[in-house]
Amino acid sequence: MDKKQQNQEGQAALAEPSPQHQQEALAKVQEQPTALATAEQIDDMFGGSGYQIPIDAPLPQIVILRETPKFETPEGETVKEIVGHIIYWHHANQYYAEEFGEGEAGPPTCASPDGIKPLCDGDMEQQGDVCRTCKMNQYGTAKEGRGKACQNTIRLYVLAKGEVIPCVIKASPASLGKKESLMKWLTNAPNIAAKAGAGTKYQLIQVKFTLHTKDFETGFKASVLDLETIRVLNPQDKADMTEIMKLGKLFGEFMVSYMDRIKDDVVAEHLNNEPEIPFGDEVPI
Repeated sequence: MDKKQQNQEGQAALAEPSPQHQQEALAKVQEQPTALATAEQIDDMFGGSGYQIPIDAPLPQIVILRETPKFETPEGETVKEIVGHIIYWHHANQYYAEEFGEGEAGPPTCASPDGIKPLCDGDMEQQGDVCRTCKMNQYGTAKEGRGKACQNTIRLYVLAKGEVIPCVIKASPASLGKKESLMKWLTNAPNIAAKAGAGTKYQLIQVKFTLHTKDFETGFKASVLDLETIRVLNPQDKADMTEIMKLGKLFGEFMVSYMDRIKDDVVAEHLNNEPEIPFGDEVPI
């Protein structure tokens, strides 16, 4: 039995509570004089507090709007900030031979789900053996400005406050500049957690995500991602420890159910109407 089949069986088991468990949950509600149920009791009726992360579908996405410093949630709501915990993050590179507006907007000609090695999948044309030395991943190769022909991005899987399944935030090259907060925050996150006495993992740090508009000398505008630490969950606090356990469980489910399909999402992803960024004097790292 391969890993995908094991994952699917595990998800099926999660989604199908035993008849005895369901009957016991229903009985508890029926015993109440008001016949009202708590959220926990409702969850018990349908198999307990666990939930499914889809195996064969991408996670919902929180979109960074380019023309205005706002996010668009999966429900279509426009908001100025997101508060939550980063469950996982990784680099990803995508190269499009067709310039935006000249041809179909994806899938990419070449892509890398980790920013280290490109994939050669289907009709893709691998541009180099490793991303660091690839000719399309060098500054000055963009058709306009001093940027790269290859789009370097960071994908953040964020559990927003009040949500139960993480959403993807795709940070574009504009957010990766050496003067911006994203790379600084990710690099320093272990220090933030350690100083709070909570280990070294970024998952315990509650983060506020906002945006600001950056104007480039070419007249191009982009929304740049800003990260701000709100607090670090305290393992010595009972309520915080409950939240830490939820985050740990979600991280485990993410690694089992979703990690194997990250490369598929990166390879299949379209350009999403985002042209290459023509960097001027401020070339990112």
